[in-house]
Amino acid sequence: MATDIRTILATDCGSTTTKAILIEHAGERYKLIARGEAPTTVEAPFDDVTIGVLNAMRELEELTGRKFVVDGRVYVRAHSSGSLNEDVGCDIYVSTSSAGGGLQMMVAGVVKTMTAESAQRAALGAGAIVMDVIAVDDGRAEHERIQRMRSLRPDMILLSGGTDGGTITHVLELAELILAASPRQRLGGNLKLPII
Repeated sequence: MATDIRTILATDCGSTTTKAILIEHAGERYKLIARGEAPTTVEAPFDDVTIGVLNAMRELEELTGRKFVVDGRVYVRAHSSGSLNEDVGCDIYVSTSSAGGGLQMMVAGVVKTMTAESAQRAALGAGAIVMDVIAVDDGRAEHERIQRMRSLRPDMILLSGGTDGGTITHVLELAELILAASPRQRLGGNLKLPII
């Protein structure tokens, strides 16, 4: 329920500065309580955006006297546990990012003019920067697709096809191709690349 949400922690990772804000329910409305900042760490030498996020949260902790980071992670309270320590964690944590030029996605689909194109429209509609579109029928050799995935280092890959009784064989081929490429994402050293 919305009335159970008293504390909202939000971060925004900009290209130079990462901001953390604390919003609380006060009376009939929500109110900005405090704001912390830290340099964004998406680029070298850190290559890990989470460092800047945690640093901004630590500044917020200093300003408010509360604890939001527990064991190196954002602590979101579980209300079902019965423990409602208002000085530790938040009820909801949300984050946005435009660091490094926004969300960079690679799209893969079975048929270039159907599933791959639909996935590309979905990614663009969500505000992503589509780096490349890979399809079974895109005219490239397998090794070219693998090299392309490795060199681009997308933030995530959107894999589409095989719906409504369509072929799953080609979707599996694309999944195996992604596995063989083992692409690394650009925003975090050892973070796993999301494939949706």
